Amino acid sequence: MSEPGYRGYREWKSWEAARFGEIRPEEGAYFDAELTKSGAGALAGKRVVEIGFGNGGFAQWARKNGADYAGTEVIPELQALGREAGIRVLDHESLLAAQAGAGTIDLIVAFDVFEHIEVNQLRVLLADLKACLRPGGRLIGRVPSGDSPFSRAIQHGDLTHRTAFGSSAILQLAMAAGFADVTTREPAFPLNGAGCLGAIRRMMVRAARSVLYPLISRVLMGGGRPVLTPNMVFVLRRS
Repeated sequence: MSEPGYRGYREWKSWEAARFGEIRPEEGAYFDAELTKSGAGALAGKRVVEIGFGNGGFAQWARKNGADYAGTEVIPELQALGREAGIRVLDHESLLAAQAGAGTIDLIVAFDVFEHIEVNQLRVLLADLKACLRPGGRLIGRVPSGDSPFSRAIQHGDLTHRTAFGSSAILQLAMAAGFADVTTREPAFPLNGAGCLGAIRRMMVRAARSVLYPLISRVLMGGGRPVLTPNMVFVLRRS
């Protein structure tokens, strides 16, 4: 990911400097649910690396929950804001295993990042991330779901997106990097944190998905277990 392509990106995303690291209740509930669903458990005392910390939401949440956190970011303005907030910012252009320590990281997260990276760069990155993880450590990623007809607005709504991923492509990349334990699934969708009206809406969305997604899969896609939510989460575990 070259930095020139991200000029003006922070402004386009409405990531205001004064709100760096702000965590909305629904975001905190999502992070908690996602990590629990992924088997990562509580973060207290664990070493965590984030690829592309963006506006710092997960970074601040992880630190508040006791994680020994470090992260990467390609946008210099966000790197500076991260350092000002006390984040250990790693060099995104150097091997992370050399910086963070090979075989020492409990959890790596990359929310809405891999779609910004070319496939050949991803191969190198995944091998590096696997080298960072301790045995049993996990990599959790979230990308637009290439399995889903509902992901196009996300995948094509950002000019810096470079790669689309179906669940089979995730498996292909992960196995090439040496990950034997690979899971692809829908993102966590907790009811808490969004307020009463938000919880009601989410219950309705859950109900609609439970009916429509199996129908779409069986009738229009020939069966199988595609991830039909707009986003997909993958969890790679180092054996």
